[in-house]
Order: sequence, then C-alpha cells, then structure tokens
Amino acid sequence: MRKNQKHLIYLLASVMLMVSACSKETSNSGNGDTASVLEQKSTLQQVPSGSPIDEVTLNKSVIKTLENTGDFKWTNTDLKTLWSALQYNDHSLAIGYAPANAGDISSKLGSINLSTGIYRKVHDALIDFIVTEANKTASTPITWQQLVIEDDPSLPILTVRLTDKNVLTALSNLKNVRYLEPIDFWPGDGNRSSSGCSGSTYGINTFDYTNITPAAKLPWNYNNITVPSAWNTAQGQGITVGVIDAGISAGQPLLGSSFNDGASSVGRTIQVDYTMGGSAYTTCTHGTSMCGAAVGPRNGQNATTGVAYKSNLYFIRAADDVVLDASVEITGVKNAMVRMGDRADVKVISMSMGTPFGSSVLKDGVDYAYNKGKLVLAAAGTSYSWTSWWGVIYPAAYSSCVAVTGVKESNSTCSDCHDGSQVLLTVPMERSSNTSRNSLSLAPSGVNPTYIGGSSIATATTAGVAALVWSTKPNMTRAQLLTCLTNTAQYYPTRNNSRGYGNINANAAVNYAISHY
Repeated sequence: MRKNQKHLIYLLASVMLMVSACSKETSNSGNGDTASVLEQKSTLQQVPSGSPIDEVTLNKSVIKTLENTGDFKWTNTDLKTLWSALQYNDHSLAIGYAPANAGDISSKLGSINLSTGIYRKVHDALIDFIVTEANKTASTPITWQQLVIEDDPSLPILTVRLTDKNVLTALSNLKNVRYLEPIDFWPGDGNRSSSGCSGSTYGINTFDYTNITPAAKLPWNYNNITVPSAWNTAQGQGITVGVIDAGISAGQPLLGSSFNDGASSVGRTIQVDYTMGGSAYTTCTHGTSMCGAAVGPRNGQNATTGVAYKSNLYFIRAADDVVLDASVEITGVKNAMVRMGDRADVKVISMSMGTPFGSSVLKDGVDYAYNKGKLVLAAAGTSYSWTSWWGVIYPAAYSSCVAVTGVKESNSTCSDCHDGSQVLLTVPMERSSNTSRNSLSLAPSGVNPTYIGGSSIATATTAGVAALVWSTKPNMTRAQLLTCLTNTAQYYPTRNNSRGYGNINANAAVNYAISHY
C-alpha cells in the first residue's frame, strides 16, 4: 500500500512538472514573445493633452505646411496632429512595421517573408499589443477583427480603424513601428475629387493627326518624339505594359475584343483587373485614354493608334479618379503595385495618378514593384484648385519612380502640368497656340479620337516608348533601359532643373539599345 502511494505521489509530481513546463512554454509564446520582440524607444512621447484639433484648423495647418515648406509627410508631424487627423473621415491608420532597429527596409520590400521568422513574430506581437492597449480603456471587450481593415500579406503594413490617442501614443513609442499614417485624411470642404474622369469635348482639329496604314490615326505629337521612325525597328512585341488607373471602358472594343485589330494582330494579350471596387470597368474616361496611348492597336477602323501597338496590356483599376484622396485609393494603388510587381511578364508600369501629400503606404507599394525590377513611370502632377502651384506630386516624387511631365510643342511647360527637380523625362503633348489641343487617344466608345492632356498622357506615352525600346533587347535590365531613354533625350548630358533630360527620342533610344546592349 505504501509502495503504491509513493508511486502515485511520484506520478502526480511528474504530471505537475509537465503541466508547469507546458504552462511556461505557452506563456513564452504569448506575452513573453511580445516583450522580447517589441522594443520601446529610449525617448517616449507623451499622450496628447486636451481635445483634438478641429477639422477646419487642422486642414488649414496642413495646407500651410505644404505652402511654406513645399512638402507634407506624416512622418514629420507631431502626435497631436496625427491623432487629430484620425478623428475625421474613416479613421484608417496604416501601421508600417519591422524588427526593432531594422533601419530603412525599402530596398528589401518584395523579398521579405512575412509568414515566418522575425517579421511574423513582430506582426503577431504587434496585433496582441494593439488589442491589449485598445482594451485598457474600452468599455466593452475589443477584438482584432473589430479593428483590422487590412492585414497586408506582402508588405509589412497593418491598417486598422483607430481614434484612441493612448493606443496611438503607445504605437509611436515602439522601435518596431516604421510609420503611422492616417490614410483617409484629405483637407478641404469634405468633398472628394472626380478629377480627370470627364474627358474632353473639344472638337478634333484635322491638323492634329495623320492617317496611316492600315486605317489608323497617328497623333500629331508622335512625330515630335520620333515614334514613327522607331516603328521601323520596334513595335513593342513581347513586352507587357502595366497601367494602373481609375477604370477602363467596357464600351471600347479596341481595348477588348478588337485589341488585336489591324497591324496589332500578333496574338497579344489584354487582361483587366481591379484592387478597388467590384470591377475594372467604370465610367471614368481616364484609364481608357492612358491604355489607348500606351498600347492601343494600330487598327483598321480609323481610330488612333497607341505607341507600343504590339505590346500586351495588364490593366488594374485602383482608384475612382486621378487624385488619390481616400484610404481605399491609397490602398488600391499600393496593392496594384504589388500585383504588378509579382507579374514576371510586366516590364513597365504606367501610373497617371497621385497626391500632393507624402504617403509611406504608396512608397512601400512602388518600392515593392521597383525591387522586382519594374520601370515605374508616374505622372508629375495634374493641376486642380489649391494645388495649381504645386510641384511634383507623389508617388512620382519618390526615387523608385520615374517622374514624367508634359510640355508644349515649343518646349515650355504645358498649361496644367507640374514640373520640378524630380522630373526625369518630358513629352510634348500640347499645341503652343491652343491649350485645348493636346495629344489624342481612344475615347470610351467609338473610333473618333479624344484630346487628353496633362502629365498623364505624357506618362502613358513614355510607357509606350519604353516598351518599344525594351522589345529590341528583352533581357535588358531596368537600369539599361533607363539609360537608353535618358542618354538620347533632349538635354542629355545636362539635366534641366525642372524638366530633367527633357523630351524623349523614341528612335534614338531604340537604336541606342541595339548598339549598346
């Protein structure tokens, strides 16, 4: 009996030790890991006092910063301004994360594995941290599902709905937080933009195009950048151009069933996609014009031709219009960049949209595509209301993008184009005598062309030229392709302080690629 009792005591003790060990192991995988993975900064910010800044005052302050410094980035703002911005609109907060003391990870985006290793540990610990902090002042329990808007599987970004200044402050004090960004903030009267979607109604001047075989119209400005001469050697075959915009027309068969019409009948492909809304097809005319200029078919229907008329097209709708002024648009463009970056066939990305406000979320997206070897072309800017004075917008102003703007045929800046030190290349796209006579492209329906201006069309045209050049040497790197474009441009080797190397020269760039690579 005593022997059995002793054996039972040993058995119970062993079980207790095992339970204790398991309990300790469970604890270490939860709060213990959080404590070891998340690190506080040496100097801590204090929770903002008082009430948030009212919306009118906040808007004026942000715009004043833009006007006085020429820039606005959330990474440069104080915590009270950041917290105040989250009180309005949809309360979206983007949280960029990384291991503590990781430094600048922009060059690593696209190669980071978020599903395992240290990034996964930071991701999981950060979620636990946010939920724990949110519940400290909550009247009822809050779950992660109630907070999360997007848990990005490709980029180290968590987007949550948050207004609590205590949670915001706690996040700002972590070394693991790369940035905090209220991505739905937009100053103004509360109305969101619809810029660039209505299209031109100006009557087409017959001097603004010439008829070419098989029965297509050549926009006047293609001659200014020697596109017809380049066609003698290259037409873009084998290259896929990615276009990110505000939608494409379902009523334009030349960007659908007739994409292989006329001289473009080479079995090329077109794919449409979306990262915002429920469809790629919208009533916004802008995306149709951009696709038409970059890769529209050299058709037999008397419509305008695109530059790279034998290239493939991958289109993504990522916004409502050309001004990125809503969280769903910022997120949509970021996700479109990732999707483009992951496509091995996409060489060139054309994006004729942007915002005057610096966005780390947008930067992460374009850095991802850039690190995947893509040539990311972005419009330098379109004028509207209070930003008509503004220089190069974002994301074009980022170094991972090539900023493009438009000029008049006389080479002076076009009427609504932005320029600045970040601009690398330009395209003539506006008649000197009439600001309404711009470049021509496909309309939402039918074969009659439509005028389309601004840095938008300059960017799409440049994308077409890049595809022509790349098609001569498909194994060229992005750097080599860019050398072909810059070394044959108008001002090379001297860079103009607001228009970069100036107008591209398609034929010279094509021949440079052939002779050098």
